[in-house]
Amino acid sequence: MLNFEQYASIAVVLAIISMLGLYSTRLVKSSVDFIIGGKKLGAMMVWGGIVGAFAGGTVTVGTTQMAYQYGVSGIWFTLGAGMACLLIALFLARPLREKNVETVSQFLSGFYGSKVGPWVALFIAAGMFIQLTVQMLASVPLLTSMFPFSVFSGLALFGLFALALILGGGFMGAALVGMFKLLLMVVTLFVAGAMSWALLGGLDGLAGRFQPVPWFSLFPRGVLRELAGGMSVVVGFISTQSFIQPVFAGKDVRAARAGSLLAAVFLPCFGLAGVIIGLYMRSAHPGIDPAAALPLFMILHQPAWIGGVGVATLLLSLAMTASALALGVSTLFCRDLYPLVRPAAGDREQLVVARLVLLVVVALACVVSFNLLGDLILDWTYLSNALRGVTVFLPLVGAVFLYGRLLPGVGVWAVTLPPLFTLAWAIFSPGGIHPLYIGLPVSFLIMAAGIIIPRAGGGRGGFGKTTKSL
Repeated sequence: MLNFEQYASIAVVLAIISMLGLYSTRLVKSSVDFIIGGKKLGAMMVWGGIVGAFAGGTVTVGTTQMAYQYGVSGIWFTLGAGMACLLIALFLARPLREKNVETVSQFLSGFYGSKVGPWVALFIAAGMFIQLTVQMLASVPLLTSMFPFSVFSGLALFGLFALALILGGGFMGAALVGMFKLLLMVVTLFVAGAMSWALLGGLDGLAGRFQPVPWFSLFPRGVLRELAGGMSVVVGFISTQSFIQPVFAGKDVRAARAGSLLAAVFLPCFGLAGVIIGLYMRSAHPGIDPAAALPLFMILHQPAWIGGVGVATLLLSLAMTASALALGVSTLFCRDLYPLVRPAAGDREQLVVARLVLLVVVALACVVSFNLLGDLILDWTYLSNALRGVTVFLPLVGAVFLYGRLLPGVGVWAVTLPPLFTLAWAIFSPGGIHPLYIGLPVSFLIMAAGIIIPRAGGGRGGFGKTTKSL
């Protein structure tokens, strides 16, 4: 349990967050404002939107958990995210932002034809839902170490908090709170990392406390498995609606690119801080729940008010990422799936549906996560990234870089078969070869067929009139 100073710090942070969330509600006048902020975000807001959406339980609690169990290999997740942001800034920000679209599905439909849109939306939404449950999992050790909650009560309260951040203001609420969260993360996580480094005794202390293998190895569980985890983050990040939604929302290409570059620098730094904290907690407290390493460090080893702000920041990070993922699922449903049922739905109806979908998605995630308690957070995240990545990554690269050389008719095959193979492998061969190594080669072969074999796609699909806009 926490003391009075820690509770007071948490209360102040949550009060500021609540005011930002309430204020953002006033900025929403249409479904476009709710979903992508009216496409008027500057570079700093794009940066805050990306970090706010991505830097949640996996970046903080999950990275520290992995470092506690396996050492420096816990940094793979944030290294992959940084590389993904760099690729977006250098190669993808311009084509993604210049098109008048709101979702990844709409962008791909412009090249491959309208048939790919619903499939892309379905598989990306499934992958994001898995990661949403991961945020719920990461919230359990945090909430139960702070408050006298049962597990399910903690999950329910966390779900309500995530909804409070996003239900009124949508993307504008996420961007505003994301900027505040970014400031808190820079201060609290970096301070905690610096304190852990000092407590360890620097490099000499690390060398004296840990053996080189496995603690200083980037591949403690095997080269293929660890590389697959990092690769899955790269392809999954670029393929996730929630994480590139700020790019669509940037006021221009320059803002989208600058915000992505800032995220590419800061995300690996957050991971490094988490790794140092995890190693210290392994040395000082070898018998604790690994998932509780980060919140316990903030409670036990920091001044009360700093620890309280740090714990509140962790809670905010988890809730922000959860709400951003839920908003991404809602966006895909309302923009790519709901029009198939209600093609004449007006803007107000879509706004209402978007909020209803948020409620359903968060409630369902609470139930599913309750049944996954005890599982390794990063492993579920890597599966989620793999599912999204094999669906979108190579088709997206093809649409951007292979104009005039790729037969768009392969699009439907490229966005359906790879994720189906990935899911089947994950279900029937758990613990075997990483699912990314199954789905990505299938995607590559299909895309290669679209270049080498002119009739492989069974028609020209979205090529021609729709492709000229790209």
